[in-house]
Amino acid sequence: MRFLVMLAGFAAVLGVATPAQADPGNSGPDASFLAALNKAGITYQDPAVAVAVAKNACQLMDQGNPEVGVIKSVSSSNPGFTADGAAQFTMIAASAYCPQHMGRPITQAPATPLPRQQ
Repeated sequence: MRFLVMLAGFAAVLGVATPAQADPGNSGPDASFLAALNKAGITYQDPAVAVAVAKNACQLMDQGNPEVGVIKSVSSSNPGFTADGAAQFTMIAASAYCPQHMGRPITQAPATPLPRQQ
C-alpha cells in the first residue's frame, strides 16, 4: 500500500508541475494509456496530468518502490480515487509505460511492530 501513497504524493506534485503534452487523438503510448483509462471508466480532468502521473508511477517503480506504495500514493493525492481505482490506474500506467513491472508480485514493506504494552 506504500506504493499508492508514494504515487499519490507525486500526483499532487505533478498537479502543479508543467504537464507533459498528451493528445488522445494521437497514436502511441499516451493515447493507448488514455484509451485504457477511458475503457476502465477512470475519469481525469487533464489528460496531460494523467499521463505525467502515470509516468511518475513508473519512475517510482523503477526506483524500487513497491507497487503497493505507489498505489497508495495515487489514492491519497487524488481524493476521488478509491483504492481499487488507484490500483487500476497504476496497473494501466505500468502496462503503457513500464511493462517490465507487470506480472511482478505486489510487494509490501515489513509490518511495523506494535509497541509493547507495559
